[in-house]
Amino acid sequence: MRHAAVKGRRTHTRNSHGPRPDIQGLRALAVGIVVIYHLRPEALPGGFVGVDVFFVVSGFLIIGSLAREAAKKASISVLDFYARRIRRLFPASAVVLAAVLAGTVLLLAPSRWQNISSDVLFSLLQVQNWHQALSAATYAGATQEVSPLQHFWSLAVEEQFYLVIPFFFLGLIAAARAAGQKAGRFIVPALSVTALASFIYSIYLSGHEHTMAYFATTTRIWELAVGGLAALLPTMLKGSARLSALSGWLGVSAIIVPAFLFSTDMAFPGSIAAIPVLGTAILLRTGTESTAVPWSASRVLGIRPMTFVGDVSYSLYLWHWPVIVFAVALLGRTPRIREALILAVVSLALAAASYHLVEQRFRHHSGPADWRAYRQVYAMALCVAMVVSVAAWAPWQVIEFKRAQLSTELSDHDYPGAQAWSARPAPVPAGLPIRPDPSVAMQDVPATSAGACGVYDPALVPDTDCWFGSTGQQGAPVVVVVGDSHAGQFVDPLIAVSRKIPLRIHAMVRNGCPFTLTPPRSAATVYTNCSAQNAVTAEKIAAAKPDLVLVAGMREAGYRKALGWSWGPDAPLLDGYVQSLSRLRAAGLRVSVVADLPYPQGNPVECVQKHADGGACATPASEALSDGEDALVSAAGRIDGVDVVNLSKLFCRDGVCPAVIGNVLVYRDNHMTNTFAKSLGPELAVALGLG
Repeated sequence: MRHAAVKGRRTHTRNSHGPRPDIQGLRALAVGIVVIYHLRPEALPGGFVGVDVFFVVSGFLIIGSLAREAAKKASISVLDFYARRIRRLFPASAVVLAAVLAGTVLLLAPSRWQNISSDVLFSLLQVQNWHQALSAATYAGATQEVSPLQHFWSLAVEEQFYLVIPFFFLGLIAAARAAGQKAGRFIVPALSVTALASFIYSIYLSGHEHTMAYFATTTRIWELAVGGLAALLPTMLKGSARLSALSGWLGVSAIIVPAFLFSTDMAFPGSIAAIPVLGTAILLRTGTESTAVPWSASRVLGIRPMTFVGDVSYSLYLWHWPVIVFAVALLGRTPRIREALILAVVSLALAAASYHLVEQRFRHHSGPADWRAYRQVYAMALCVAMVVSVAAWAPWQVIEFKRAQLSTELSDHDYPGAQAWSARPAPVPAGLPIRPDPSVAMQDVPATSAGACGVYDPALVPDTDCWFGSTGQQGAPVVVVVGDSHAGQFVDPLIAVSRKIPLRIHAMVRNGCPFTLTPPRSAATVYTNCSAQNAVTAEKIAAAKPDLVLVAGMREAGYRKALGWSWGPDAPLLDGYVQSLSRLRAAGLRVSVVADLPYPQGNPVECVQKHADGGACATPASEALSDGEDALVSAAGRIDGVDVVNLSKLFCRDGVCPAVIGNVLVYRDNHMTNTFAKSLGPELAVALGLG
């Protein structure tokens, strides 16, 4: 979300030389919807449409302003445009970035420092939207793990738009000059084509790559372009104040109703995004004509409480999300209604302070529009950027130092891990620090995390890739590991085994893709890609004739918690597992299924950081082991010759499943730390009959 430059509460448009307080009220409506959505997503599940409102408003004001400049001067001052953008937007965002860094170090667990430090840099460089798109983040309510800077994605979209739009106008001006036309002759046609192309692409990508579509700049350009067209196209309702007033309320409805009815499961921002976008455009176009009608939407939006919130809406958007995320981290849960109201008031107070002490101080420049003035603006921005970057680098380096410890081999005597609970228990020395250090536990990942070995695609990954263990010994037995990321956890224990017993391990692991032939589904999408690839993978394994196939996967309840996925009654997960395992057995292969691990409660990493010995971080076995049916184990029971390996005795004892066993941190999230996984090697080898 971003706001175009205004002076105080005065916002001007093409068809009005007077103030437009209704636009400030529209900003208040938009930011209010977003704040409520972030505080209580169940109350306003489509509140994210407030961001779309801001995109349209920005396009309306920025494109309208540049079009007037082009018509008046037959040119665009790029330096002046960028200087205004920097003064308007950068100071407040820089203060928030600095505050988030300080809050992260003071209030959050060290395990989160590095990720948030990188988010600061992504936000500073205005590429947070692409970072979110490529990291498969979702735009949903705050949790204890979500970044306090996730909301900077929408700011990045607009910054990228601001970077390009003046050159877009300069190109159109040059084309008009070459054709002997007025400077603005091609602006509306070019905007229309751009909007249509972006809209079509948005529909396509929303149906195929939902997360990418949500955050991508290319799927949002049409919203900004629609705002620009609303500023430039002639009104159709001029002289009809009542009809304009009715149209304005239609526009308000097109924003508010989706806020209640839409959800992040929908293919957004596809075609359905046109509802709030066009509603906003209608409000912007009819606002001037309807002001004479006392009951018009523009009059209601223009009342002082609305314009006040509109004035501070940019700062309110910047501050509210970090406030919520830090509160959730401290509370350990989502805020209750009274707490949510307090957070809203705190956010508004911070926004008001930021507006008066930061935004307004830097916003207006009374000096001459010369290169010296521009240099001052750019020098200020560069200095602040450097300070924030250095501040972000410090916590990054602290964690990087600890991460280097992950490559150090631990003594089996000091850190027995799972061997502390094996058939012949190893002693556990007291007084040693837990390993891996919880602050870097999320980076203690299996070998399959490198390259394409964790996103195995049988059509793209060569058969010669993703081999581990005794790869140089051609006669060594071959073990294929297949399944999702929970299967990938067993590659490193097998690598550890291969140091004593010759073993070649072929990883055919695809994160988020259990080895089933029935597709998972979310509320709006059926993911057939996974099951289709599994069918090909099963044929490849059958043709390769390995000595053993190890299959593992997260339970359906885990997928429901982690990704919101489930399997329908027409294509249950169990049936898909039966089909895939049957294909392997039909080829005469030896198949072993490893039962899914106990599912930890809460965030074990952050809990251990708060409680050094990890004693308060155990999950009751009744909860960790009763997370619904393990469909893979059930499927194995239906097929002759499929063995089942259950390692839960190495995770749970006396009714509890600790977060630390044998001085080793067991979990990094719902996965094992790789350090603990490797300690499973001897027991896994015995269970699989490898010697």
